[in-house]
Amino acid sequence: MTESAVEPSAAPLVPPLPAPPDLAGAAAVASDASRRAFMLANRFGMIQLHRAGLAAWIGNPLTGYQLLLTTTGRKSGLRRDVPLEYVVADGSAWVMAGYGPKTQWYRNIQADPRVEVLLPGGRAFVGTAEEVLDPAVRERMIVVLCRACGLPGFMIGANPWTAPAEEVLRLVAWVPLIRVTPVSGPLVAGPDDPGGLAWIPRQVVATVATIWLARAALRLLRR
Repeated sequence: MTESAVEPSAAPLVPPLPAPPDLAGAAAVASDASRRAFMLANRFGMIQLHRAGLAAWIGNPLTGYQLLLTTTGRKSGLRRDVPLEYVVADGSAWVMAGYGPKTQWYRNIQADPRVEVLLPGGRAFVGTAEEVLDPAVRERMIVVLCRACGLPGFMIGANPWTAPAEEVLRLVAWVPLIRVTPVSGPLVAGPDDPGGLAWIPRQVVATVATIWLARAALRLLRR
């Protein structure tokens, strides 16, 4: 057999994600209610906090860490902002589409993968978003992402800190994993990102300020 007759080996097939669970009854109502609650909280609170540069003040291991992802509406062509829990690894930011294929921002990046990202602390970059289906990468990144969500991570149906990795992966097997790669070069984790320690002095300041305000309010009430 000549060299030209040798066929190149085919690339290994990556299986598609399983379909989202078919919710019904109370579970469907609860899922829809939580989705609407997050949308309202994001639209009237979290997006404004990010734009005001205050996201770093609310990020910590308990409440989780969020970036602000800006996509282009696939129908409207308008800018669409959404806060998302994230981690920084392999020179990129990683997020998950928690409501599966019907997640609006996920559908937007399928139409146009060009995005903008605003990280806590004011760092911003333009990047390209792509879904990652490789099982080995999902296995490596998803547990880390669920833990970076803080308390909201329990919404997967288990404690991501104590549940076996296999259980966490099974519970979110249908959730798309997205890698956002900066066009300007590799992203390096900073002190305001998951794993950083900048949240500690901020939380000390916030706690002292809260106690001072509470005491001031009590003094006013006693007059």
